[in-house]
Order: sequence, then C-alpha cells, then structure tokens
Amino acid sequence: MKKFYGLIIYKLALSFLVVICCTLGASQCSAFAETRLKPLQTVAVTDSGNAGKASLYAQGQNYKTDVKLTVEFKNHKPYDIRLQDGYSPAIYTFDFGAQDKFLFYSSQTGGSGGYGNYRIYRLQTETYKLLYDDKTDSKNAVFKTEFIPNGFMKIYNEASHSGLDVYVNYMDKSFYDEIFAPDGSVKNQTPYVNDISFVSPSLNSSSGIWRLLTYRSVTAVAEVNRLGYIVQMLDYENGTFTPTFTEFCIDF
Repeated sequence: MKKFYGLIIYKLALSFLVVICCTLGASQCSAFAETRLKPLQTVAVTDSGNAGKASLYAQGQNYKTDVKLTVEFKNHKPYDIRLQDGYSPAIYTFDFGAQDKFLFYSSQTGGSGGYGNYRIYRLQTETYKLLYDDKTDSKNAVFKTEFIPNGFMKIYNEASHSGLDVYVNYMDKSFYDEIFAPDGSVKNQTPYVNDISFVSPSLNSSSGIWRLLTYRSVTAVAEVNRLGYIVQMLDYENGTFTPTFTEFCIDF
C-alpha cells in the first residue's frame, strides 16, 4: 500500500514538474518571439488614399541578416519583401513626384570601398513594384574610360553619346608615373569605373520634389588611387528613374 501511494505521489509530482517546465518554456518562447518580432523601424505609407505602414525586421547585432519589409494596409492581407542583408538597414519615404511617396531602403555592405545596398519601392495594397536598384543601375549604365597622351583621361557615356577629357596630373606621382611615360605617352594602364557605391535622395528646393544622386568611383593602378566620381542625377519620369544630368567630380 505504501508503495502504491508513493508511486501516485511520485507521478503527481512529476506531472506538476512537467507542467511548470512547459509553462516556463512557453513564457520564455513567447518573450523570445516578441523580441524577434519587434521592428527596427516603421514608416507610414499610402496607396491612392489607402493608409498603411511598412515595418523593417532583421536579425543580428551589428551585421543584420534575414532583413525583410512587412507591408500592411487596412483591410488588406500583409505581405513581405525580402531585402539585402547589411549594416545599419533603414527605410524612409520620399516624394519623387508621383501620387504617393516611395519607400527608400539602404544598408551598408561593410566591405572595402564604402559600398551599400539601395532600393526604391512603390508599395501598393496587395503588391509592390521595384522602381530602382543600384546593382541593376550599375549593370545597365555603361561608361568607357581610357588614358590619352600627356596626362589626360577620357570618359565616354554611351547613353548620352558624349565624352569628357580630364587632366589627371593631380593624382599621386607614383601612380602617375606608372600610367604615363616621361615623354607623355601612355603605358599599359587603363582607368576602371566601379559599380555604384553610394545613392542619396536629393531635394529640389524649388519644386519640393526629391531626386536621386548616384556615385561611381574611377580608379587606376590601385583601388586607393581614386581619380574622382561619376555623379548622376536621376529624376522619376514615366514610371522610372532616368538620368538627367551627369558630371565628373574630383576631391582637391
């Protein structure tokens, strides 16, 4: 009889322990889920008068992974957009001249050269459209460069069929001597146009409309020898971002 009651007490105690453990585990899991689901940032968005919100989620401490955007409009099913991983992911909305503001996403790769990830989305109640991606822009825009005698570099824009000659004697002499011979002739070196490293919305104060500025570095011999940047201004026209102005900038 004592063994019988002892067995019952033991089973009851074990059940009570399991319940307590399960309850504590559920609480911890719930708290963990709430921590994971907390958005890094939330912005208000609209689509033809429909109000909604876009929330940025990610995992990790410094370098963020599993970055995504959750878009939710009232009376519509939420949907997610997968974004590029990186440091300091952030979202903003800007008026680029359309009916509704567009969402601008940026993050930093953390690699050499100061490169980032930049995208612009038009968010709608049940879907979205990618309007700008820096990787696509880098691939589609074609700039040809070459050194020409007596210390010059030629930059040619195939889209506008126009070129520019730049006197590059401002570079470090050690690099200059690797490119040009004493008689001014060109050695076996060519300039290199890198992909877009930085994209920034820029406000046109006269109209209140935002534009995009993109930066591509031009280097020669070594990445550290930056000759300048090809800077383009893009306006939103006819459903796309189109270059309207291109210049070459140097640091002096």
